[in-house]
Amino acid sequence: MSDPVSPATESNDLRDAQLEIRQLKETIAALREELENKVFDMQRVEQEARAEGIDEIKQLKDTAAALREEMEQLNFARQKEVQEERAAGNDEITQLKNTIQALRDEMETLKLEKEKELNEAVSAGRDEIQQLKATIAHLREEMEDLNFRHQETVQELNRTRRDEVGELQQAIVTLRRTLEVKSQRGSEARQ
Repeated sequence: MSDPVSPATESNDLRDAQLEIRQLKETIAALREELENKVFDMQRVEQEARAEGIDEIKQLKDTAAALREEMEQLNFARQKEVQEERAAGNDEITQLKNTIQALRDEMETLKLEKEKELNEAVSAGRDEIQQLKATIAHLREEMEDLNFRHQETVQELNRTRRDEVGELQQAIVTLRRTLEVKSQRGSEARQ
């Protein structure tokens, strides 16, 4: 039922099969070599990727550390600035408080000086008023004394005038009588 195969054909088939096996083995070897090369390349790429990843992680860690250090320095600098600003603010507040206290003290001193000057002026005014009242009282006494002396002088003059008028009236009376007597004597003598 099978065809009788000739030995030459069989030998050709065997050769072809061996050739095909060899080719398949070569292909397998080539594929194995290619696979190994691919695996090697993949391992190399993986190692390079790992190395790059490790380098990138190291760089990122270094960057993170540098950023952390810079952030800490900035934070420290900011805290230092805040403390300096607080200190400057506290110094300014202290200076302003001292200035306010000095101004209050100066104002209080000026107020006391003004009150003292006012009290001195009031006291001087009272003293002057007392002196003026005393002068007025003294002048009033002098005026009353002068008025009293003037009235005495006027009264004295009035008395003297009355006395003189009385004396003159007496003299007139005496002179009239004397004239009348002389006039009578002259009339009598004529007669």
